[in-house]
Amino acid sequence: MDGAARSRLREYLLCLKAMFASFQDGKQPQWFEGEHYRFKLMPPFFNPGPIDYPAPPIHIAAVNTYMSRLGGELCDGIRLHPIGTFAYTKGVVLPAIAAGAAKSGRTLANIDLVGAPFLATGRDEQEVAKAKRALKQHIAFYASTRTYHSVLQFHGWERVGQELHNMSREGKWTEMPALITDDMLEEWAVIATHDRLAEVVRERCAGLFTTVLLDLPPCLRDDDARLREIVDYLHRS
Repeated sequence: MDGAARSRLREYLLCLKAMFASFQDGKQPQWFEGEHYRFKLMPPFFNPGPIDYPAPPIHIAAVNTYMSRLGGELCDGIRLHPIGTFAYTKGVVLPAIAAGAAKSGRTLANIDLVGAPFLATGRDEQEVAKAKRALKQHIAFYASTRTYHSVLQFHGWERVGQELHNMSREGKWTEMPALITDDMLEEWAVIATHDRLAEVVRERCAGLFTTVLLDLPPCLRDDDARLREIVDYLHRS
């Protein structure tokens, strides 16, 4: 993200926060004027306030350090991209969020950190192996995007990232997953059979996320009993 895009996004968040604050107290609006956005006018018939509820929480997505710092400083929550490995999240993303939070007199505890880890799961080991192959295709696509190469650099996988990028430009999509090794997949994903999924999610996500989004496969989403077991286990954890 270049400097202009960073400035624009920062101003957007500040302007939005000024609008929400003004909706709460229309008699004392908090105007905002920046290089890219302005909020200087609120006619009485457009004024919804005062309203009985707090301002809607603002979340942004983050992978790299700038967005992490910005979210820590100005936002209520941060949606973390699954391309960030567990180790990268702990070593790079969380410190950046904490640094941003400190600028606004807050800590990590004040921010909802929403993680959505990659999952490779199935009813048995054979299905897990199939899910791993499909996930390697998914990760290879993301890892070919240079915007996400900071994650690969953190792990010393720069060469793999460049190769994947080159292959994507050549249209070699079906060949790309071969570059994602099982060891790399372990860094990215929660890998477990259905009966152990909740346990492994807890092991991998505890201490990193305050909210966990599980993008479950259709067969598991349709299994109400198993879903209840997973949710109950995670809520108890």
